[in-house]
Amino acid sequence: MDHYILVAAVDYGFDGGTSDFRVVCDNRMKRLIARNKKKKDMTFHIYDFLRGEIVTHEVTYKKGNKKQSKKVQNKYNRISKANYRSVNHGTYNSYRFRDGQDNVMSIVDVYKAVQDIGDHSPGTLMELSFFSHGWMGGPILVNSYDDREANIQLHPSLPSFTHSFRGASSRDPDDKDPRGELDFIPPTMTNQNLQHFQHAFHPDGYVWLWGCAFPRTIHQILYRIEKHSMYRANGVGDESLFEFTTFTKEEISLLESYLQSHNQRFPNKGKVEIKFKYLKHFFCLASQNTYAYQIARNANVKTYGAVLGTYSIYEKGRLPLLKVDGSFRRHFTFYKNYLGFDFDPEGRNYGEYLPGMDCPSPASP
Repeated sequence: MDHYILVAAVDYGFDGGTSDFRVVCDNRMKRLIARNKKKKDMTFHIYDFLRGEIVTHEVTYKKGNKKQSKKVQNKYNRISKANYRSVNHGTYNSYRFRDGQDNVMSIVDVYKAVQDIGDHSPGTLMELSFFSHGWMGGPILVNSYDDREANIQLHPSLPSFTHSFRGASSRDPDDKDPRGELDFIPPTMTNQNLQHFQHAFHPDGYVWLWGCAFPRTIHQILYRIEKHSMYRANGVGDESLFEFTTFTKEEISLLESYLQSHNQRFPNKGKVEIKFKYLKHFFCLASQNTYAYQIARNANVKTYGAVLGTYSIYEKGRLPLLKVDGSFRRHFTFYKNYLGFDFDPEGRNYGEYLPGMDCPSPASP
């Protein structure tokens, strides 16, 4: 029995154009069933954060005849606009998930589902997919925040108190979204938990993050490189010296923060000179800092996700899913030719993050 876990996040925009990621999960399931020409038995576990439901579909082919059953577990509270507080940004409002909401679905519940497969049906998880908004830190499932503080009440008869998690490896209990630097270490995952997590996946299994990875500053740096007169789609030498006069302070600061161990400082902000090998190294290190790479390394499986500086859009047509906007083709070429990325086999422009991705130190001049 092959297993698939499909996660439907909350579209927390509440702006009238809100999408239902559950529909996209259902579309993915239907597509995978249609592709099952060998008629292998399949189980789909859909984690619907909005409705608080775990929906299990079993598809079997006894004597070649397809049979599909459905089971719904309402284990968690439904999420609505009331679970959020509005944050005003001057020209627009955003919605932040409120603290102190315990009986709602969390990324930890998804990890537990993977671990259960690894414990009881190892080697059978074909796909773990997250349909959501996203950032370089991973899928945004409810738009909660890791502020490292939680309001805790041990008993209804006792007053609550604020507990700080600063400096600890524990997750913030108010936080329901993935945190790659915390999720795969104790106490969230013990060594045994991590082994079960890894053992769940089939040798051909993978993780797929269908959301965006669009830190604008990284996009702008890559855009400036691609527009530079010395840049070519391939064949630029490591020692080629690039000069930039249009970098912003934010872009320079980000480059310096990633390249500080290589003594890359730019005192003249109006004229930044940097060798191409350091630009490549910057994008490699930033890619290693993504949740896509962190889950690939810890699950020990390839992971498809948007490369940094790109965003995903909805497809059109029958059973639409998501894809990375094709207008980023020059970005795709940079990642492929200079960082060695491959892209997903379905042609949706998602980069392939591998567990063993390495960022060797640039050779000394």
